[in-house]
Amino acid sequence: MRTPILLIVTALLLQPAGVMGQGLPANSIDFGARATEFAAGSDQARSRRYRDSRDGVTLDAFTFAKDTDMRRLSLQANHVGYLDQHYAAAWNEFGRFKLTFDWNQIPLLFSESTKTLFSTSRGVLRISDAIQAGVQAGTTTLDAAVLEARPLELRLRRDVADFRVTYSATDHVDFNLSIKNATKTGNQPWGGNFGQSNDVELPVPVDTRTTDLGAGIEWANGRTSARLAYDGSFFTNNVSTLVWDNPRRATDSATAGPFQGRMAMWPNSNMHTGSATGSLTLPARSHATAYISVGDWSQDDPLIPFTINSALATIPLDRPTANADARVTSMNYTFHSRPIDLVSYTARYRSYEFKNRTPVFNSPTTVSYDTTVAAFAKGGTSPLSYTRRTLDADVVLTPFTYGSFRAGYTREQVDQTVRFFDTTTEDTFRVSADTTALAWLTLRGVYEHAKRVGSGFDELALDDIGEQVSLRQFDISDRTSNRFSGIVQVAPVPLPQLAVNGSVSVGDEDRPGAGFGLRSNGNHAYSIGVDFVPRDEVSMGVTFGREWYTALQASRQANPGAQFNDPTRDWTTNSTDTAQTLSASLDLLKAWPKTDVRMAYDYSRAESQYVYGLAPNSTLTPVVQLPVVSNELQRGTLDVRYHVTPRLALGLVYWYDRYIVNDFAQDPQRFTTLAQPSLLMMGYFSRPYTANTVSARLTYYW
Repeated sequence: MRTPILLIVTALLLQPAGVMGQGLPANSIDFGARATEFAAGSDQARSRRYRDSRDGVTLDAFTFAKDTDMRRLSLQANHVGYLDQHYAAAWNEFGRFKLTFDWNQIPLLFSESTKTLFSTSRGVLRISDAIQAGVQAGTTTLDAAVLEARPLELRLRRDVADFRVTYSATDHVDFNLSIKNATKTGNQPWGGNFGQSNDVELPVPVDTRTTDLGAGIEWANGRTSARLAYDGSFFTNNVSTLVWDNPRRATDSATAGPFQGRMAMWPNSNMHTGSATGSLTLPARSHATAYISVGDWSQDDPLIPFTINSALATIPLDRPTANADARVTSMNYTFHSRPIDLVSYTARYRSYEFKNRTPVFNSPTTVSYDTTVAAFAKGGTSPLSYTRRTLDADVVLTPFTYGSFRAGYTREQVDQTVRFFDTTTEDTFRVSADTTALAWLTLRGVYEHAKRVGSGFDELALDDIGEQVSLRQFDISDRTSNRFSGIVQVAPVPLPQLAVNGSVSVGDEDRPGAGFGLRSNGNHAYSIGVDFVPRDEVSMGVTFGREWYTALQASRQANPGAQFNDPTRDWTTNSTDTAQTLSASLDLLKAWPKTDVRMAYDYSRAESQYVYGLAPNSTLTPVVQLPVVSNELQRGTLDVRYHVTPRLALGLVYWYDRYIVNDFAQDPQRFTTLAQPSLLMMGYFSRPYTANTVSARLTYYW
């Protein structure tokens, strides 16, 4: 794949090119060679997750631009011929016509060491009939069968092409057109199950396309502007249904389950939106804008049957296709005014209405785990609709030139159907102050207090579906929150080349009505950094930051009956997530003749801990606490470039990457076989890596 593209770019480079401004080089090509050495046991796929860093010849960067008084042409290419390649082109006839094209290829490599018993064919994953029959009959085991698992590389690739054009018909009228197409192909880890004790990891095939289309006309003069636009989005999935074999069965059974499973994948869908935007400059240094859009979202894929198990009675579908449709109406109005230098104010109103027009799908019966046909208590679907309305108001007082004080209020109200709260209303008050009155000091602080309250709650709605009546859903439960954040930057007068900056933020949320579910959570963060530029050729900086988040959740382990209301079966989860980051850099530009040296180091470490608690008089089995989950990433770079002539530079680049992970759920040391008691795995684990990469390059300017 690489050779033809290299030839094309090489041919392009042989064409004559102009030189911009004062005879200085404007265009460049950067190519060379790269090699990587991994430590023993390294997960090479994880180190290359979103990049293609294979060994070989590289054309890492190419830029070309040619200008005249009337127009400009620019071309760009990066990582040519590799899986993370990128190309861009632009043509601009100043004041009349502008065209841009961008093509980006993005790899996602999950694993090069996974294995599977499944053979894949267009959304159908099959296991050998002999293995299924042997496991069902007891003449073989999955432990023996997985010895026949074949290697499988889990990889996705996304290709994104983006084309945009603007035509200025007159000095006041522009026409805009944009087309964006994104395809995604490959496979990714997935999960299927035949009940809680029979899960299967699957290499699900992916073959999708998303096309976005936009067109608009804009008009503007000195005080007024308006825009009419159409936006469309069209999603196509070429693998709409996934069918996979049950590794433990070869025949269908009404009690033991089916020999295969089936699920619907992402459906084909369409979106059409028309919008209008306008702005008007008013007296007294005031400005108003308005935006309104109306859209239609739809999908009408065929519906799959309730079960694939031939041993169960067939349940007729209420209709053959989804017939899903929603009308989306959005509005945004803003008014800003500064009648005097001392005071300015801004008011905003936003409305978003999602009106679900999908007909109810009637279903008096349903199927659980492909084994049980049972009555469906609700008797059909409950299409969700909601309307969100938000009002913002801010007043800014500027008593002196380099200082201001702000006070604001936000009220958000959400009305929804088929939720336990019909309406939730949140009021937020905020104040802030910032100043740069002193040349060496910048300060900013913000405090917010918010309270969300739900109304229209019906405990019977929870009781009807067998839930605890004190359960609250986290996104609509009553909530009180407080948050403070501050920023300070100091540049000492005796050392103007030195700058010290710091930030801090603290927040907490309490959910007073939640007996079960998320009860409270908090977040804290701080950072401090120093930048030092002793002279033009030398600059350095270092920044350290720490974040930590806490949450408390409560639940009850209980079956229907006497256990359901037994508080001795209550349990809680206290979670703590922390992250620390350190970044340092040093640039030496021409500190030595003709030589540029750049060094950087980044370090991050994150930990997650879950502590389970029981009621004082608990009747549950004593808890075995889980170990801490942690990951650590170090990355160091050294980039040296020597300018042989004004048009030619030689360079050497060194990358150091080290990743350490401890995750009990994906630790390869814990799983000696792909066949677990309740799970058939692929071997997609979390493993560390250490990589050393060296690149030699040559850069030519013209």
